[in-house]
Amino acid sequence: MIPKIKVPMSQPAFDTETENYMFDVIKSGWWSQGKITEQFEKNLSEYFPSNAIVVNNGTSAITAALLAHGIKSGDKVVVPDYTFIATCSAAKIIGAEILVADVDPNTLNVRPESIEKLVKENDVKAVMVVDMAGLPVDLEPIIELSKRYKFVLIEDAAQAIGSEYKNKKIGSFEHTTTFSFTVAKIITTIEGGCITTGNKEVLETLFHLRNFGRSGDGQYIHTLNSVNFRFNDIQAALGIKQLEKIDNFVTRRIEIAKMYEENIKNVTFQHIPDYTTAHSHMLFFAFAKNNEMKEKYLSFLQQNGIDARLPYLPIHRQPCNSELANSKCPGADEIFEKAFTLPIYNNMTMDECKLVIDTCNKVEN
Repeated sequence: MIPKIKVPMSQPAFDTETENYMFDVIKSGWWSQGKITEQFEKNLSEYFPSNAIVVNNGTSAITAALLAHGIKSGDKVVVPDYTFIATCSAAKIIGAEILVADVDPNTLNVRPESIEKLVKENDVKAVMVVDMAGLPVDLEPIIELSKRYKFVLIEDAAQAIGSEYKNKKIGSFEHTTTFSFTVAKIITTIEGGCITTGNKEVLETLFHLRNFGRSGDGQYIHTLNSVNFRFNDIQAALGIKQLEKIDNFVTRRIEIAKMYEENIKNVTFQHIPDYTTAHSHMLFFAFAKNNEMKEKYLSFLQQNGIDARLPYLPIHRQPCNSELANSKCPGADEIFEKAFTLPIYNNMTMDECKLVIDTCNKVEN
């Protein structure tokens, strides 16, 4: 018998005000991309602050960002070995050749020295960095590398809206950054994502790429080869209301993370460097002392209704990336061997948090 889930991995926060606003859009008769989408983009642009454009999902955001920067089939693109598959697959689907950079097993983020080794030895056109679990990557040394080695820097911040690097919001930097708004993220539009960039030329290209390579609806002159990455106004209405609550959402996640870190025994947690002035904790990672204990925690938690999860399999070990199988990334391997994720979400109660803590502490070490 499958145990009843008492504490899910994640769940969206929703209220009557949001429901009514979405129904108003439905009743208006205009459901596709329109004025409400434009308002959501305006609000996002003010929030970061940066130029923001929304698309139909986070993977589309990465794909469109790569295309907007001229990345094409055969180009070499560096990605962290520890990330969700979309970081890699978005580049591969347009024909790019993937190189994997190793990560720090304590922060889960890419090592700048691993990037530098790859760009020294290869003609790399783009490097994608990832803010794992919402923890900002150390941007300054990587921005410096991008200038020295002349590669395009794209930040996959799917998990990091609300996070800050040295008191500056992720998404407000000059380089192009992508976000995801799926249901488990800090804010959700069910499916959806956005791209921010300080480059107006890239922004203009993104507007064309989103809409079949044309400058607007009802026009049938296509300056670029592209597909449909468009958004819609119903989801935009949800996004507008979610964005209004983002500060409260992030505050709650920080409270839950602090409770975990202060009260769960016999495990360690993601290291948060001093340059991080806000960590949105889209995911919460715990580390057992070895793989055997990781499996023990997962089994016990799940048997007791706590929806703990396995971490991502490293990119070089994914069955779809057989060409990368010989890559050496011990940091990523260590994360997979020891890590598991605990539930965390915007409307998580303290009782639910305490249940997770108490259940973890019942595991015999």
